[in-house]
Amino acid sequence: MTGWRLGWMVMPEDYQRDIEKVAQNLTLCASTPAQYGALAAFLPETIEILESRRAEFRQRRDFLAPALENIGFRVTARPEGAFYLYCDCSALCDDSFELTRDLLETVGVAATPGRDFGDNAPEKHIRFAYTTDIDRLAEAANRLSRYFSR
Repeated sequence: MTGWRLGWMVMPEDYQRDIEKVAQNLTLCASTPAQYGALAAFLPETIEILESRRAEFRQRRDFLAPALENIGFRVTARPEGAFYLYCDCSALCDDSFELTRDLLETVGVAATPGRDFGDNAPEKHIRFAYTTDIDRLAEAANRLSRYFSR
């Protein structure tokens, strides 16, 4: 249900009433389609599809992480519920923003600089998504390898 926003909010108690007013005017409750979608997400046939997708994402992660490590990126954590690898790129560059721009422009590999994810040494981090098939991930890894070996 990517993009279907269902959830809750944790906030300081002093702001609760003001935020309730905003929430009531924006979204009194989750829409009917979102509620039916949430129920459908727990049907056995949906669980089977989701498990298949999870296995595919695991294969992609398990392919891409070592490929990036062989290039010189440091994968500090293997995600278990996402489809991104957040890597330390400090051995390869001084500025992840410049690196991501250059990778896109020179070898056609899109990645996201760390500054989009906080202020903990963002210039030393880069995020790669593995939302495409392994053949394309292999092509990206090959392009990255050639880029860094020049």
